[in-house]
Amino acid sequence: MQIRFFKRQGLTKLLLFCGLLAILPLGGCSLRKKVQTVKIEAEANQIMDVLRENGVRAKKEEVGEGERKTFEIWVDGDEDDLGAAIQIMEDHCLGQPEPPAVESSGIISSVEVEKAREHRRMKINIESQLRQIPGTTCVNVNFVLPQDRALAINPYPATAAVVVNFKTPTFQVNQEQIAGIIARSVPDLKPENVSVVTNYKPLRPLPETLGSRPFTRIALVTGIGLATILAFISIVFFLQKKRRAQDDEFESDLVASSPTKSEGETSLLGDGDEFDEDIKFP
Repeated sequence: MQIRFFKRQGLTKLLLFCGLLAILPLGGCSLRKKVQTVKIEAEANQIMDVLRENGVRAKKEEVGEGERKTFEIWVDGDEDDLGAAIQIMEDHCLGQPEPPAVESSGIISSVEVEKAREHRRMKINIESQLRQIPGTTCVNVNFVLPQDRALAINPYPATAAVVVNFKTPTFQVNQEQIAGIIARSVPDLKPENVSVVTNYKPLRPLPETLGSRPFTRIALVTGIGLATILAFISIVFFLQKKRRAQDDEFESDLVASSPTKSEGETSLLGDGDEFDEDIKFP
């Protein structure tokens, strides 16, 4: 009986273990979609901030080292969440393609590569500064640095062009103020050489259930997991009950079939007889 008890315990543990294995994929079924890869962390941070402000769960991951280091933006969810993230990025002019990389094959090329990176950093910093204006959504800044006076007799001046979209009916900053912000961020750039365009453009509506999807998914997974555990527990108890009934039946059959002393059987020695230990056999 003790052996059968341990067998029942082993069967119970095995079924519970199988149940846990069955629900683990459900608990870890969070889907991840990559929406963007950028080389500058400041740009990745901008994307992260905008996505989170609009109810999208996003994560940033650093990939590679040195010159090949990039920052990947991942979104937790399904295809609808991915589409919403892309829509938000487009409405805010984020994740724009980077300019073609300058091939580095010498000292001069390395200098050009560093200039291109610095130009990109300045562009991102200016756009980030303009995004802090309430109501601003899309900001696209392009500027040209002044030509080196040592390379030309009549060098061209620094110029810039900016497009700002806002979602509110009114915008509290005028074009002259925007031109002044950009002029103070680019070397030797004068406000009169900055072209500014502002547009009222409301954001496209997002799905109403975007923010509640993670909680709905968690509740669904939890419900399925609990149902699976309860099903396995029910199977364990059913098998234990069935095995206990079989053991009881086996014990009853064993007792019924065990040999007992019948009424007609007598002992070789009488009740008053004693066994003589001194008897010796040849």
